[in-house]
Amino acid sequence: MKSKARSIMAVTDPKIKLGLLRSLSREKVSAELGPDWQQAPRENLVADIIAAMQRQIVSGELAAGNPLPSEGELAAAFGVSRTVIREAMQTLRARGLVQGSQGKRAVVRSVDAQASVESIQLLMRRAGGSLHQLTEVRRPLEIEIAGLAAQRATPPQIAALRDANRQLAAATDLETAAAADVAFHQRLAEASGNPLFVMLLSMIAGLLEESRRRTIAHSGLRLAVTEHEKILATIEAHEPAEARRAMTRHMQLIERDLSESLER
Repeated sequence: MKSKARSIMAVTDPKIKLGLLRSLSREKVSAELGPDWQQAPRENLVADIIAAMQRQIVSGELAAGNPLPSEGELAAAFGVSRTVIREAMQTLRARGLVQGSQGKRAVVRSVDAQASVESIQLLMRRAGGSLHQLTEVRRPLEIEIAGLAAQRATPPQIAALRDANRQLAAATDLETAAAADVAFHQRLAEASGNPLFVMLLSMIAGLLEESRRRTIAHSGLRLAVTEHEKILATIEAHEPAEARRAMTRHMQLIERDLSESLER
């Protein structure tokens, strides 16, 4: 008995699902999905709807730019109140999966990691992680990024790295220097060819700038520029092993300078 309603709930196209569910009476849906479907606590219903819609959005079954059914249509499709749908949509908006103001038809958002990046940055700051711990996390990431960049960097990406290091050398204040330093490492991540590295560095960019303000103030701008030049030379030569060695040395100097700056 349950298979028909459950198969309807698995339909990915919301308009098709809505039509199929309307072919069953509300009592029939409840009977087939089980006696607890409509009696479940509201928070459980909200969580179930969020999970179902999130799966379809993440998988691409609900494509970016596609409008979703109205709150009323979704409420009818899932056999719940508009209040439950409204709460589910608020969460989906907060997660950056859909957009549109309350009361208006929501649209699936295009992929944009910025909202998640900002949330994670705040979370890391509130968690109280130290700059030393940041360096421990950063070390294996940066070394692998350098090796992959040496294998995969394109001429335009190498040019972007050169430009980033020129901006670092031309910096006239600590804030600009720290931002330019982090930009060099972000360009390096892009040259790795792995978008997840780019995202991971973006998540810790704020902490990276704080760390580099300390280390550049301690050891001077020239050391940072020179170290970047050494790394860049290995990228231009497409020598992964040398790139990893150069980045290992760079990270060791950062750790040294950070420790000394924190002891002052």
